[in-house]
Amino acid sequence: MVSSSPLRLLFLRRHRRRHPHRLFSSVPSDDSLAELASHLRGRRFHRALALAKTLIQSKTNPIPSPSELYLSLSDAYPSLRYDLSSLLVSSYSSLGLPDAALDILSRASAAAHPSPSRPSLNLLLESLVSARRYDDSLDLFSKLEALGVEPDTFAYNKAVQSAVGLRDLDKALSLMRHMREKDLADAFTYNVLISRLWKEGREADAVKLFDEMSERKIAPNKVTYNAMIDGYCKAGNLEAAFGVKARMVDAGVKPNVITYNCLIAGLCRARRMEESRRMLEEMERNGLVPDGFTYGLIFDGHSRSGDSEAAIVLYEELVGKGFKIDTYTCSILLSGLCKEGKIGKAEELLDGLVTRGLVPTIVIYNTIVDGYCKIGDLEGAFSAAKRMSAFGLSPGLITYNSLINGLCKSKRMPEAEELLQEMKKNGVAPSLQTFNTLIDGYGRANKFERCFEILEEMQEKFGLKPNIVSYGSLMNSLCKQGKILEAEAIFQDMLSRDISPNTQAYNIIIDAYCTSGDLSRARGLVEDMKTRGVSPSIITYNSLIKGACGNGNVVEAEDLAQQLRKEGLNPDVITYNFLISAHCNKNNVDRGLELYNEMKKLGIKPSKGTFDMLISALNIEGRTEEVDKLQEQMLQENFVYDNACTKVGVQLGDECKALAL
Repeated sequence: MVSSSPLRLLFLRRHRRRHPHRLFSSVPSDDSLAELASHLRGRRFHRALALAKTLIQSKTNPIPSPSELYLSLSDAYPSLRYDLSSLLVSSYSSLGLPDAALDILSRASAAAHPSPSRPSLNLLLESLVSARRYDDSLDLFSKLEALGVEPDTFAYNKAVQSAVGLRDLDKALSLMRHMREKDLADAFTYNVLISRLWKEGREADAVKLFDEMSERKIAPNKVTYNAMIDGYCKAGNLEAAFGVKARMVDAGVKPNVITYNCLIAGLCRARRMEESRRMLEEMERNGLVPDGFTYGLIFDGHSRSGDSEAAIVLYEELVGKGFKIDTYTCSILLSGLCKEGKIGKAEELLDGLVTRGLVPTIVIYNTIVDGYCKIGDLEGAFSAAKRMSAFGLSPGLITYNSLINGLCKSKRMPEAEELLQEMKKNGVAPSLQTFNTLIDGYGRANKFERCFEILEEMQEKFGLKPNIVSYGSLMNSLCKQGKILEAEAIFQDMLSRDISPNTQAYNIIIDAYCTSGDLSRARGLVEDMKTRGVSPSIITYNSLIKGACGNGNVVEAEDLAQQLRKEGLNPDVITYNFLISAHCNKNNVDRGLELYNEMKKLGIKPSKGTFDMLISALNIEGRTEEVDKLQEQMLQENFVYDNACTKVGVQLGDECKALAL
């Protein structure tokens, strides 16, 4: 056995060459290093690993560098170089220090020493993946064969994970093909890929891999089934999701909380609330305990369905069972109530939860503040913001943005400006949303000069570049005031700043020109948007149809209705109302009735305006039987008939244009 003194001298010599200013005591002791070597000789790798970690983490005798420890030991024990590199790479990797492990790997390679073992390199791959260093992980994987190590299933899986982490699905699928050729793919491989394929919207590919597992005799596990169920639910295919659940049960794999949460989330998104409650009951029958996330999903589902009463009933059930509502579930419940304008009930529930020990978060108070703002109760909003301090909370960006938005909607612009100054004074930097809200507020107040000042201020003082919303708000306000040329100038300025216009931005200008009767310019903008790769929407075509009808050109309006279909768009009730209005205005009520029947066949529900226009036109022609028939249909649609429309001789021109909307 080599004496510990030469070993220590070797270590110190290397250490002093690199760190001449450090004391001798800052290196591991002879005994520790000798013990490490002894464990390796005796094939006691786990003991050696534990000791190496202790040495690496030591604060009294820190190791100056990973490579120094490795080279000193390898010089002293040349026959143990393979074990030493494997040990140290494993130690540093398991401690979450992949750079140190890579350093040792590099030194061993440069010195032509044996490469570390496959398990130690696998640990290094795992350490890199855990640190989300996917490029480094793939780089190491590509070098394994050159290091004399044949990649196994674990190594390939880490490479697949890394490729997926980089969103390089082609690379991940290529690795999968190599694994199939070598018969190395396992359930983990499929799970990683299936999950990412669903997230990328590649349903067919995900299903193909899922089916392939059965063909290759690889049993799907809970993770696999849950990934498929979640994917189908998010794609809106609930029947397929339940089909996968049935396969899961048939295969003897028990659904878990995640399985049920995925299904409940899908049902709630589809507003199938009765079924979501049945899923909850089934979950409990199977001995699974719903968590706060589960109940949050159901509260959110009731909110989407506009049924806050059902949410309150569930809340009371939970309180009665002694279930502790957490802050996440609370925020979902309160958000639903606030969306329905039931801020008083939200406050009442919050008070009750606080009494039971809940400590409100900034998210909860922001929900309450925003709820007050949305119903225009700014005094209530400011009062809620002040109450935060009782729980050690201070208004943040979201709080201020809600309050500023409320003030702007109420046209209280001086107070909104004061709040802007207050938030800056309190160290809360305004965001792009803050300034966009102010631009919209001043635009609504017709104070366009201040809008332009804000556009400059946000860029010069805060480095915030205006976006499509900034310009869109200003353009919309200008168009509403008939300042179409100014709005188009803003539009052109936006283009010059490389801000790509979207469909909404084009629609604002197009609708303004259609309203003013300038269809030629509106059509030109539609062609421009197509040239830029921006697709017209049904709103775009409705504006053009409105403009054509307003100019009395019914033929062009009908042609536009056909054109929108060719572009893959579906007409809506507004489309039909404009066309019906135009034909009624031309005393062609029969064509109006044809369009009415056509829209019903397409499943488009008529509006009250649809009925009023047709009944008014029929009354003028004295067609009372048809009027009675339409009135009956109107009542079936739960619309209250306006008796004023029965008066013979009513003028249809402007009235029908209004009713079309």
